[in-house]
Amino acid sequence: MEAHHDINSSSSRLVNTMTIPMDEGFTTGDILRDTLESTYVDDSYYAKLRDDLDEWQKIGAPLSEADRQTYEALILHEHWLLDRRAFERWYKLYSRQCVYWVPAAADMPDSQRGDPQRQVTIAFDDRRRMGDRIIWLRTGMAYSQLPPSYTSHSNSGFVRIATACAGEVKIRSQFIVHEMRAGHPIRPLTGWMGHVFIEEDGKLKIDRKIVALLDAARSQHNLTFLL
Repeated sequence: MEAHHDINSSSSRLVNTMTIPMDEGFTTGDILRDTLESTYVDDSYYAKLRDDLDEWQKIGAPLSEADRQTYEALILHEHWLLDRRAFERWYKLYSRQCVYWVPAAADMPDSQRGDPQRQVTIAFDDRRRMGDRIIWLRTGMAYSQLPPSYTSHSNSGFVRIATACAGEVKIRSQFIVHEMRAGHPIRPLTGWMGHVFIEEDGKLKIDRKIVALLDAARSQHNLTFLL
């Protein structure tokens, strides 16, 4: 029998958590205020993502030592934060007009098969949607994350991809993520991911992240945690 869900109780819990301090002084209220508007994903933004898909297919160059200390280190730090469920600090690594994107196309999706404007995606989160995820995870509103997922990320094969976009750096890598939830077997997920870096307000930020799963075209079980 399905348990009765008390909407008033859930709403009260959400309101009460809006002032709870999060990592580095953040509150869920800060995230809500930060994501009241999100209108930047328009036709031109989708065109940029299609261009990304074409560029990701290029042969990459091994990272220089400077690239490793800058870009590889930030990717590893991002995943360290996710593995410790430090979602607020993870959120602050991203630019104001960012996208976190998991296509549903197999192999190396091209600009047609992987086009998020026309094709189904597993996840396609602008900054507001990323904030929504954190609110759900922190308030218990995401029932698919009760019990919560814990992850362990491992990346290798970092290469720098040449790009025609001035002021951007593209880094591609291979990954494997192990996910564990109480009462469920440990699940491995693997594939490649791409990070696009920009400088914003004098700081290096992740502007766009694509996670291309090896089995993306298959039916996926509960991918409500962050890759």
